[in-house]
Amino acid sequence: MGRRIGGPEGGSDKGSGGAGTVVAAIGIAVAVGAGGTSVVGGAVGSGTSASSGVSSGARSQARVSNQNSQAAEARVVARGVRVTARVTDDTTNCVEHSYGQIRDLLRRQPCVGLHRAVFELRDRNGDVVLLAVSWVEMADEATARDLHQRLDTHGTGNITELSRERGRYRSVRYTGDAYASHRDGTVVVNAQAQPVARRVSGLALTSIVTHAVR
Repeated sequence: MGRRIGGPEGGSDKGSGGAGTVVAAIGIAVAVGAGGTSVVGGAVGSGTSASSGVSSGARSQARVSNQNSQAAEARVVARGVRVTARVTDDTTNCVEHSYGQIRDLLRRQPCVGLHRAVFELRDRNGDVVLLAVSWVEMADEATARDLHQRLDTHGTGNITELSRERGRYRSVRYTGDAYASHRDGTVVVNAQAQPVARRVSGLALTSIVTHAVR
């Protein structure tokens, strides 16, 4: 992956994993599929979980859902990482929650569903690290491959991180240094980790995002 510049909405353009200076390697297995039931804390900065108003009929057609982030949280907690909050959002309008060439692609090739989550993690020093993950379901594997390739290409934009739209961390910019993606059939997963204080974290961010998409 090439290093990217920030997106027009204050989000990131993915980098090359430059967070290799962080230490204490941690493998956080965040499932692409459903499963897991552990829920810790409330919404980041708001006190409640949140989701967009999507009809049950539309959402019933999508594989991606709150089960993805529930499974993610369960696996994070199982690895001994402290998760103090999680907020999620479900929608079928991927265009509204993306930018750059990614938005253009999703306008031409609409997604089936989008599930986003942001996790507030605490490192061993008590500092906050945000882990933003998106699960995009496309209509078929061909369009999913197109999206995955475009996401991993320098300067093309991204899915907007949920923390940029709600909660107390809207001003936090994701540098894209700790970024990973993965495709599972028609579902494309994109994860980024960012220390809130912009300093070296006790969590290995590159390891976090690499395992967060698989």
